[in-house]
Amino acid sequence: MASFPTFAEMKKTLLSLGLALFLGTGPTAWAKDTRVDCEAECGAKSRRIKEHTFLFPMLQQSAFVTTYFGIREGVARYDVPDVPVGNLEPFDVHLTGLQQTLDLSLALTDWLALAGFGRATIITGTTPSGLLSSGATLDLVGQVGGVVRLLHSEHSGTQVSVRANVGYDRGRQVTLLPFVNAILQTPAITLEEIIQGQVGQLLFVPNRETTLNGGVYAAQSFGPLFSLQGSASVEYAWQNRRPFDLGLGHRFDQKTHAFRVFLALAAALDFNERFHVPLAVQGEFAFRTGRETRAVLDDRTLSDSTVGLGIYYSGRSNLQVGIGGTVTLNGDPYPAQDSDGTQESGEPTLSYGQLILRYVW
Repeated sequence: MASFPTFAEMKKTLLSLGLALFLGTGPTAWAKDTRVDCEAECGAKSRRIKEHTFLFPMLQQSAFVTTYFGIREGVARYDVPDVPVGNLEPFDVHLTGLQQTLDLSLALTDWLALAGFGRATIITGTTPSGLLSSGATLDLVGQVGGVVRLLHSEHSGTQVSVRANVGYDRGRQVTLLPFVNAILQTPAITLEEIIQGQVGQLLFVPNRETTLNGGVYAAQSFGPLFSLQGSASVEYAWQNRRPFDLGLGHRFDQKTHAFRVFLALAAALDFNERFHVPLAVQGEFAFRTGRETRAVLDDRTLSDSTVGLGIYYSGRSNLQVGIGGTVTLNGDPYPAQDSDGTQESGEPTLSYGQLILRYVW
């Protein structure tokens, strides 16, 4: 028959437990140490090579097979020079935008993961002239795909992976200039006719794009302090824009396509491991080229360059939080409604700043 402990035995047990807790050797301290060890190892294991914890770049995807959830909040400024507006002289337009992105990756094995993101972007003119000439755009983008690790070497500090993705972009462009021109050409039109009739259809243009892309991604560690990441990828896009034609009385399809090539490089310095300063800096460069068909204007060759810089807190290996900025120096000319329908703007500059948060398992 089991016997209950005496009061003296219970007192002795409680005193022993209290002493152990006071000295930091009890169950709570042990659990805390376990969490710290796991935070240092588990969170960094999937993106750590040769004592260096890699950062996720802004301008390219990474070579790592990992599980994470992320949020990116951003504000953009879009400066477009020499925008043609009807029969008026071209003038400069300034647009601003807001963007929110949700990132998700799920590692199925050490060498295979599923990844994707969803993004919402709104861009609008900041002045009456900008709103009139360029309108506003709303885009919803989703992409899903997979990453397969081909090489992981702790000896050389190298990891190489391949990625493939399918994406879908659905948006709506607010086009004020054709809408205003139609009203001016119909002086007797009433507000009810504008709202309920065909003229109101000119106010926006639906568009969509389906993409298929893939590429090779590499990461190279040079020890705790410095690392490089690079990628080369290609993308094919099927596009469809549906403007409204007053003469026809309905929308029509403008189907185009594009072939794009992306080259990117990121260099990072992490001062945490060697100098115990929880700060990391990453500079980035991306180049895009390719060919794009257009419904009204001539086909064009794509060519633009983007530079970026991110500053991150690196004190926790399972957390990437920081701020980043990018500038696209020579973006695609902005198509505009001209009297001949054949002109476009000069090369715009896109500046983008964002807050980045990713939690890694």
